[in-house]
Amino acid sequence: MTTQPTDRGLDRSTTNEATARALIAAIPDMIFRIGVDGRYRGFKVDSEADLLTPPDEVIGRTVHERLPPDIAEDLLAAGRRAVEEGVVARFEYSLELRGELRDYECRVVACGPDEFVVIVRDFTERTRQARELERERDFSYAVVRSTPSFLALIDEEGTIIGVNRALEQAAGLPEEEWLGRPFWELFLAVEDRPRARADFDSMRRGDPPGAVEYEHVSVDGERLVVDWTATRVPGEAGESRYLLCGLDVSARKHVEDEIRRSRARIVSASDAERKRLERNLHDGAQQHLVSVSHAVHLGVRFMRTDPEKAEEHLDRALLELNAAHEELRELARGLHPQILTVRGLGAAVRALAGRAPVPVTVVTTDDAQRWPAAIESAAYYVVAEALTNVTKYSGATSAVVRVLQRDDLLTVEIADDGRGGARATEGSGLGGLKDRVEALDGTFRVESRPGSGTRVRAELPLVPERSEVPT
Repeated sequence: MTTQPTDRGLDRSTTNEATARALIAAIPDMIFRIGVDGRYRGFKVDSEADLLTPPDEVIGRTVHERLPPDIAEDLLAAGRRAVEEGVVARFEYSLELRGELRDYECRVVACGPDEFVVIVRDFTERTRQARELERERDFSYAVVRSTPSFLALIDEEGTIIGVNRALEQAAGLPEEEWLGRPFWELFLAVEDRPRARADFDSMRRGDPPGAVEYEHVSVDGERLVVDWTATRVPGEAGESRYLLCGLDVSARKHVEDEIRRSRARIVSASDAERKRLERNLHDGAQQHLVSVSHAVHLGVRFMRTDPEKAEEHLDRALLELNAAHEELRELARGLHPQILTVRGLGAAVRALAGRAPVPVTVVTTDDAQRWPAAIESAAYYVVAEALTNVTKYSGATSAVVRVLQRDDLLTVEIADDGRGGARATEGSGLGGLKDRVEALDGTFRVESRPGSGTRVRAELPLVPERSEVPT
């Protein structure tokens, strides 16, 4: 449905009446002709729905009869000032129209010695858009300021225009110290600045380097590793701007470095263990077997000429053979005890406790409870090494071993009442245990304050598929 403009009382008889009507009809705003007494003399609207009152209740009424008192007073004062001073008066107001609050702008101009014209523009949508834009701007600003990522806006020369709070705090520099400076002069480690500038030049030439990693140094000397990406964004005048986004990967790099060191230690420990086995075999079972060979050779030589002497040599060969057997059994027990494979972790831990020279209390589940082989092996060696330390170094009079499952974790804890002071240093037995446990994504902790005993605790996640670790 099309509504024809309503134009009542605005076209006074003039010689150019047609032109006046055309001009009035072309103006999209509402127009009201009002006397200085505040009484309406004419109006024009495109839609009668824009009126606060029915059309028949406009002409002849006063502004006080149609408008709220404060708006009516402002409107009448502006109109009288326009007539008296010959100025264009402006003011804004909000008015509820059919249950909706709308915003209006008025321009008031004299059109005779005793009347003025009010041009009213509804700018509710414009106000809404401005408010929405302001909300979006406030939201964007809040996100930029509060995000944990590092953000910096730079111009085509690499000069910093703005930074967010995360970058300020990481570098220890307030925003005002960044502004107007090339981004590669602040926060970056000296050795990475030439590369950062070269990367920026490549990006400006249209050959972006992608994600790049730089090392940074804060004002207090803390070193960070940050992955940076850059996105071109247009400025207000269409000029190029670049938004740099950085992610602090220092913790990840530390973990990666620690994993590399841990793997190197495991390889080193494996090589050391292999050499220890070679030495034990050479010094132990191999020497016994050499003696067996020599005794049997002599026994065969004297078997016909001196049977008694031959029997002595064969008896000695039997003793040496039994000794070699015991040596090999002990060596095999150190690699992977048979009791652990056959009867499980509970029985193997109790066997360790039974051989300890100090009283050891064992708290564990029943022997029917089994866990993945890699988990059981790691837990066994944690207990074995901890009890060895109790025996050799702690001076303890008793110890307690706990092996219990809680949810998806197998917890192994060994506590003693010794002198304390133990540490899981690199190259030590406890240090090797730490590597073994962490290789299974577990955690390993030693609490050993001097004079307060030692508590060794390992937590091993019970994931069905596990890679074996070196034994």
